[in-house]
Amino acid sequence: MTSLGQGCTTFAQASYDKSLNWSDIRALDLKRAMNSEYGSSANLYDRVLPAGTHNLVLNDSDDRIDDPFKTPEPMREIVGFWLKIYTQYSTKNLVIFDRKHPEVIYEAMDFRDLAKTARNTMAYEIVREQRVKKRVGEYRKAFAQLVKLKKRNKNLSPETKGLSQVQKNILVAISSSVHPHSLNEWSRGIRAQTGQRDNVIKGLLSAETFFPKMEEIFTQLDLPKELTRLPLVESSFNVAAHSKAGAVGVWQFMPRSGKEFMRVEPGAGIDERKSPLKSTIAAARLLKRNLVMTGNWPLAITAYNHGFTGIKRLTPKGRASAIQGGLFVPCQKKKHLGYASSNYYAEFLAMVHAEAYRDVYYGESPLPVTPPLKFHKLTKSKSAFQYALSSGVSLHDLQLFNPDIRNLKQKLPVGFYIATPGYEGEMDELIGSIRAKLVKRTKRIAVTSN
Repeated sequence: MTSLGQGCTTFAQASYDKSLNWSDIRALDLKRAMNSEYGSSANLYDRVLPAGTHNLVLNDSDDRIDDPFKTPEPMREIVGFWLKIYTQYSTKNLVIFDRKHPEVIYEAMDFRDLAKTARNTMAYEIVREQRVKKRVGEYRKAFAQLVKLKKRNKNLSPETKGLSQVQKNILVAISSSVHPHSLNEWSRGIRAQTGQRDNVIKGLLSAETFFPKMEEIFTQLDLPKELTRLPLVESSFNVAAHSKAGAVGVWQFMPRSGKEFMRVEPGAGIDERKSPLKSTIAAARLLKRNLVMTGNWPLAITAYNHGFTGIKRLTPKGRASAIQGGLFVPCQKKKHLGYASSNYYAEFLAMVHAEAYRDVYYGESPLPVTPPLKFHKLTKSKSAFQYALSSGVSLHDLQLFNPDIRNLKQKLPVGFYIATPGYEGEMDELIGSIRAKLVKRTKRIAVTSN
């Protein structure tokens, strides 16, 4: 997430600013997808959505979304903005908007031609950054000029003679808002965000391999299946995702939280944060704990990004920020949410809506339906290679469903769980044991928190 507004800069886990490459989903066979309309440049970057699409989806016209995660009316504008970021604008677009009222969009910069003519990716990034910096500077200068003009002309409007295109953009955008701010106030809210349409399309190809099992896990643990869409916000469901802060995997677990719920043992060649399925179980446990501690899903989901400790010390206004989404308060004060965390729940709701209506926005995935997946517990120490030979599972499938195993020849410990293709009705050896432990743990947490 690119911050070009005044005030502090907050690291945001949500939504990679860079484009997700097909090679980042390297374990999948993407030939069919890349050669189809779904994976075409026209669908990734050039799709024009019919008028009224966003309103129909925000209204959940086909009733595809469960009641707890439908768009609340007070959040309609902020959810609508992130819905556009996920469905309308690609990583070849950069949207300049107001951070408090994101329905006020000044401009969507288009870098598609630059991407085609640039010598290489590095050249593209350098020129893009230069153009963005220059354009934002033009908006700051235009705001300052408009403030002076307003003092001389109270009837200043987009039709006023002598205005630059940037000045007209500003006046047109703020005239559509119901919020009665002065030009000085509007000038302090400039922010930029890279679009994510192509990242979501690619991420869904990776996610659809794992979604059925992830939904099964959340259902077995009595959690809403919509929560399995959080990795699309966290990492665009890039299995190889690794943030600068050290977060790993589709759920973006940090080392400390990862070790609390999973095996993170580099010396043994194991990092279960890299497993979309095992990290899903860990995320379910963390989200369930957050719910018990916070009492509602908006705060529990925000705590996934902000941390429960941060939520616990929030003022009532800070909690309202999480529940209402996008109610920005300065991040210098630890008792309030920063920009990234205050937008996190709105981003999640927007992604839930985008994915629920993915046929409308992106088209249907051309990948074949994957078989049911099951966890099997090792009763003897053996390597993944030995397990594949003895069980008849192909090395491709074993690597695809178990990216947490970093060395196929290194022996895995007794009790380690391996995900493999299974069949309907086959017993899952991991979920049952986790469910029993989770029930006891959440009861204990509830008693402690009270």
